[in-house]
Amino acid sequence: MTASQVDQKRALNKLKHDLEPFRTAIVGAYGVLTWEKQYYAGVVFGGISVLFLVLWYLDLSLITLLSLLALLRIVLDYVFPTISRLLFGGINWDGDQEAKFEDVCGQVCSLKANLVMWYEYLFKERKSTVFVIIISLGLLALAWVGAIINNLLLMYLATLLIAMWPGLQDKDVFKAITQKVSTIINEKIQCGKRKMQ
Repeated sequence: MTASQVDQKRALNKLKHDLEPFRTAIVGAYGVLTWEKQYYAGVVFGGISVLFLVLWYLDLSLITLLSLLALLRIVLDYVFPTISRLLFGGINWDGDQEAKFEDVCGQVCSLKANLVMWYEYLFKERKSTVFVIIISLGLLALAWVGAIINNLLLMYLATLLIAMWPGLQDKDVFKAITQKVSTIINEKIQCGKRKMQ
């Protein structure tokens, strides 16, 4: 094993240890986000839609929203392990659940490593002028879109995309779409070739 593999294994073990009180909730959320049951996609979509509808209705300022989210995070961090032991204490933890928990922890570790790698690439390394111009134009385009479209709507769409992404990947939705598009394009090309002959 190389030094980076040892560091990755150590980080994975630390993350598993830190998330141990929350493992039943993590495995449950993993099942919902990857759409283990067919109706989970609707549950995710409906839950996020109701949450953003409430946020839109309350029309909280940013400071109020952030302070309420921090308060919710602190209360859940304090109360959830106790409630989890009471609710899920009798449930036997089997190998399938442990495998799902390890899979989630591995995905979180790889995501963290990718974010660190992208951070170092974007902010630590020296860039070419073309790269800086392209990134600047992209960020200006994002700022323009943010100025035109309501920010709550943009956050809603981004949250939906992030929450639906694991299920879309797990059910191979993107692969099915690209296969359909490629077959349609191939049919059009074949039809065009036949007409030219």
